[in-house]
Amino acid sequence: MSAGFLVGALVLLALSLYLSDYYLGEQRRLATAGDMRGAMEQVRTAERLDPFSPRPLQARAALLQRQGRYGEAAEALETAIQRDPNNYTPHMVLGFLQMNQLNDYGAATESFREALERNPRATVISTALAQALLRQGEFEEARQVYERLREDGRISTQSLYNLGRIYVRAGEAEKGMRVLEEARRQAIQALEVAEPPRRSEAAEFVDSIELSIADALVVKGQYAEAREIVAESSADQADAILALLDSDPEMYRESVKNSEIY
Repeated sequence: MSAGFLVGALVLLALSLYLSDYYLGEQRRLATAGDMRGAMEQVRTAERLDPFSPRPLQARAALLQRQGRYGEAAEALETAIQRDPNNYTPHMVLGFLQMNQLNDYGAATESFREALERNPRATVISTALAQALLRQGEFEEARQVYERLREDGRISTQSLYNLGRIYVRAGEAEKGMRVLEEARRQAIQALEVAEPPRRSEAAEFVDSIELSIADALVVKGQYAEAREIVAESSADQADAILALLDSDPEMYRESVKNSEIY
């Protein structure tokens, strides 16, 4: 009798898990169709059928974010973490929510660190951690994260750009220029193969890198060379930078060394 009871319990558990997955699939279908109320009902049903899994809670958090209910979404993710503390995904998703919607960069930093403890090779998490650190003004810690990514060959062009600007801001203009030139080469390669909808954005990124190279020259005191780069730039802010270089280059140099990096 006990063996039969165990088999029956396992069958019921398997059925509950199957049905939970089914309702999560229905939730995705309804959410895609724009039926947020119906999607939320499916999520609640999935939660009842599988009360120990973080997946329904992550789905609920995603729906809440789409409705702008960021505090409730964070609570759902925190409960998901309690259900499966060793799963890096809820930590990562919570970190992005804290950084991008709640503007709580300190909490985001901790969430990304927790996620990295569980998945140390996740490039997207390391990159997000560096971004959260930058938004707190923790440039040295962000630099260390970017340098590790670069040493491992896992750094993106955007992260190279940020690393180069960190060096320039710290007064290491020569090192910053080398990194920025590397980022510029990669950005130009991406621009050459970009599809038409993305070409404008890719071109603006190249312009931004070139202006940062000019900033590095300014930090080195090479104002004439910097002015040549800015004069050829099609960036919207180029004229304003030229005016500053002509009127008070030293003040502009100091502003570069105290600039924010995001």
